[in-house]
This record gives sequence, C-alpha cells and structure tokens, in this order.
Amino acid sequence: MPDSFSQITTTGYGNRIVNSLKGVVIGLILFVASFGLLYWNEGRVDLSTIAKTATEISSATVNTDPSLRGKLVSTTGVVNSNQMIGDNLFLNSDKFIAAERKVEMYSWKEESESHSQKNMGGSQTTETTYTYSKDWEENPTSSSDFKHPEGHENPQKSLDSSTNKATAATIGVYNFDPQSVTLPNFSQLPLHSQKVTLSDGATLANDSYLFIRKSEGGTFDSPHIGDLRISYQVLRPGFDGTIFGTLSGSKIDPYFDQNGNNLYRLFIGTRDQAIATLHSEYSTLLWILRLVGFLLMWFGLLALFEPISVIMDFLPIFGAISRSLIGVITFLVAFVLTIMTILVSMLLHSFIALIIALVITVGAIITFFVILKNKKAVPVPAPILVPTPPPTNPLENFVREARARGMSNDQIHQELLNSGWSNDDITRVLG
Repeated sequence: MPDSFSQITTTGYGNRIVNSLKGVVIGLILFVASFGLLYWNEGRVDLSTIAKTATEISSATVNTDPSLRGKLVSTTGVVNSNQMIGDNLFLNSDKFIAAERKVEMYSWKEESESHSQKNMGGSQTTETTYTYSKDWEENPTSSSDFKHPEGHENPQKSLDSSTNKATAATIGVYNFDPQSVTLPNFSQLPLHSQKVTLSDGATLANDSYLFIRKSEGGTFDSPHIGDLRISYQVLRPGFDGTIFGTLSGSKIDPYFDQNGNNLYRLFIGTRDQAIATLHSEYSTLLWILRLVGFLLMWFGLLALFEPISVIMDFLPIFGAISRSLIGVITFLVAFVLTIMTILVSMLLHSFIALIIALVITVGAIITFFVILKNKKAVPVPAPILVPTPPPTNPLENFVREARARGMSNDQIHQELLNSGWSNDDITRVLG
C-alpha cells in the first residue's frame, strides 16, 4: 500500500454555520480559561526566592545548632553513593546514583496536513493528506489510532523504559534520599562489553545502543517494524553539588514551607549556580505560560466571532476580508487584555504592591476632589472701575493751548482779562 493518502471532504454552508456556533462555546471556555491561567501563573512561587533564604552550612562536619533543626538549609560538597545499581536486565551494576533505560521501537508514525478552500455559496472543501513513515519512537502510536491502519500495524512494545535510583547517598557528611530528591540531568552512558550483559537476543550495536531484533531480517542499520534499540543515561557519584532541604541531624530531608511549597533538590555546582538555575527555570516557564494565556484568549475571541466570517463566506472574498479584520482586532484586544490581566494579577498576588496601588489610587481621587473644590471656592474678582475723567475746564484748555503756541503767562493773563475772566480764576489756573 502507498505511504501517503489523500481524503477530500466538503462541508455544506448550513453545517459550517452550525459548527461555528458550537465553536462559540469552545471559544468562550478558552477565553475564560485564559484569565484563570494568567492569574495562576503570576501567583506561582519563584523557588529561587525561597532558596535564597536557606541557611548555608558546611558539608565537612554535622551542624549541631539546635536553632537550625527543621529549617531550610543548603550545603555544597562532593556527592557520593556506595550502592551498586543497574537496570536488572542488561546494564551491569555499578556505582550510580541513578540509571535510566530508554527503550525505543522502530515503528510507524502518522502525520497529516490539511488544505481548505471556501466555495461560492458558503461550502468548504478540505483535502487532508496522511503520510506514514518509520522512525524510532519511545512511545509508538497504536495503529488503531491511524486513519489508515492497514499496512501500518505497530506491534505491542515488548520492553518498557525504566529508571532505577540508589536508596542512599551522601553530600559531604550529610545523607539524603535519591528516591525523593529532584536530581540533576543525567548524562549518556557509553556502552561496551564490560558494562552490559547481553541476553534475550540483545546485541551491542555501538557505544550508544543495544539492539534487539524482533522481526525477520532486521538489523540495527536496517531495522524492521518492531525492532528495539536501548540506550542508557546515568548520574554518577563524585561530582561537586549543592542540595536544598530541611536539616534533620546528619540528614537532609524534604522541605515544605507554610504555603506547601516544596524544595528538595540536588544541583551540580555551587549554591549561586543552583539559585540561578531555579530562577531561570521559573522565568522561562513564566513567559511560556504568559504566551499560552495570550494565545488561549486570542483563539477564544476568534472562535467567538467565527460565525460572522462563516456567514460572510457565502461570497468567499467577504469571508476572507472579515477574517483578516477580526484577526487583527481580536489580536490587539487579546494583547491589551493579557497585559492588563498580568498587571492586575501581579497586584492581587502581592500584598505590598496591592497596598501601594490602593494608596496611590485613593490619593489620586482625594487630590482630584480637592482641586475641584478649590476651583469652586475661588472668588470672582471684582470688575476694575475706570474713573471717569472730570469735565473739561475751558479756562485750563485755553491756558494749555496758549502755552503750546508760545505765549507767556503775562500775555495769557492779559488776554484772559480782556475776555472777561476774573483775576482770581486766572491766577489759580496759571499757578
């Protein structure tokens, strides 16, 4: 059978409208869920802030300070374990803190790709292509979930992956439980004949994999469906590490704070490196979940308005324009709402920040009303009265004009006497 299949389906205009209305419910759920996710994400605890409060103790001698018993501590030293562990199958026992067996099966996998076209009148034609290929998969898909299982049957995986951990280990003079503590990343174990015991048809393919043939004629370089390959990752003792947990005599136990936050983790490196790793993990997940929250909100809004575009698909060009406009508008709305939700969530999760925000808000409101009240209380200034000039005196006018013509006071005096003015009035005006 061919390894690629195409399926063409056509959905009528009425069915598309009904489906879009059903999608409104899903869109509403996504939209509401986005607020919950964003709020919860902003309230997550950055474990690096808890780690910074840990009391640092020496790993050379057991700390006997009674005030530290049951408290969060950190210590840095050489991590060791004398226990011998393997995978109880192929990997020989050795000094490992942990050993992980990864089993992959050569199997079929399905990929699909769809292309849709809107038709005049509102119907939609979709062509979906299913492609089948072979690859190594740790968790192969059941053939019953394939669109075309015929000729692509995956057998049941006969061997599972597993992880074994030592039951006891030390960091300096302190004991800790490798079964409970969060361990650092493992490293690839190079394989050779002294490291493994070959049984059940297993062969050493190279320094990275064991190979188990489960088919007729399969080889590591040319495997058949059902064949297995096995690799190992381990955590060896002897490295410098840092552990955070509760001090219990000569043992470091899991730590839980009053809010139920747990910190019991082993790191490779120093205390500062461990704290930096915790903060980096927190920040990375913080931004990932912020992006997920935004996308949930945007896709939810798109689904809420999808019926509009579907109705306008009666003429495909109108539907396309509608989707473009709605896509841009809902993107901007989702972006603004996401930022606002993040800011409000940060305030609600931080008591101090919430108090500061309330004080600023109340202060702004009080200031506004005080300014408004003062504006109402300001008295209206009285109008400025311009004094009316006194009536014009003809005698003074004559004297002024005569002087302007160059006449002396005697000439003016004589002229006024001749005109019938009294001597007293003339003397008063001439000064």
